[in-house]
Amino acid sequence: MPALTHELIARTVPPSPPGPAAPEPDEIRLRAEMRVFLHDRDPRLGIWVFAYGGLMWNHQASNPDIVAPARLPGYARRYTLRDIRDRGTPGAPGLTLGLEEAPALACAGLLLHLPGPEAEASLWPIWKQEMAPGFYEPHWCGTVMHASRDAGGAPIRALSFISRHQDPLYVGELPVGAVADILAEASGPNGSAAGYLLDASETLRRHGMRDAMLESLEAEVARRLTSSRPRPPAPRP
Repeated sequence: MPALTHELIARTVPPSPPGPAAPEPDEIRLRAEMRVFLHDRDPRLGIWVFAYGGLMWNHQASNPDIVAPARLPGYARRYTLRDIRDRGTPGAPGLTLGLEEAPALACAGLLLHLPGPEAEASLWPIWKQEMAPGFYEPHWCGTVMHASRDAGGAPIRALSFISRHQDPLYVGELPVGAVADILAEASGPNGSAAGYLLDASETLRRHGMRDAMLESLEAEVARRLTSSRPRPPAPRP
């Protein structure tokens, strides 16, 4: 069975098609919403954030002092959201990950700790990144360090970004084949949807974790890209 690699993706997935860009986020509104959400928190104590998608590898601007494998009981990552600004466009949407309730499961990811006293300033790049599209709701959730999975560890209250089902970009769970078809073709200003999928799986594996859904999609997308015709090389200037 073919493996999904960045080389295969670069060779077969076309770049983002031309078209109108997604609207710029309203930063004044986003900052106000963040402050309202944090109204009962003392930023000097620091803030924990649970990352399960692109935030797992794209958090440098917030400079966390701890990055640790963790799990979020009662939730699972699923491709339930249309992506029109990151790995897709308004004219050719991709799909991105959301957190969905799954009582029998636990989502593997990374815990990021933003230390005080400037935790609010450190959170802003994350908040802007996650909340600008409009399809997430912020929640405080009880996470557990991955190393404590057998012995049981004290829950760590962390900010998690949950799928907002009322948003127009929420599509719910699609058949695996339909998800793989979209991921094999979609791309946007920040790269391909297939690259995002591979980055998510590889980040989890580097931290000693696995996600069966992501790895199943890896195989499905690799099969589609392997059977597709490679795109011609870009002409030299």
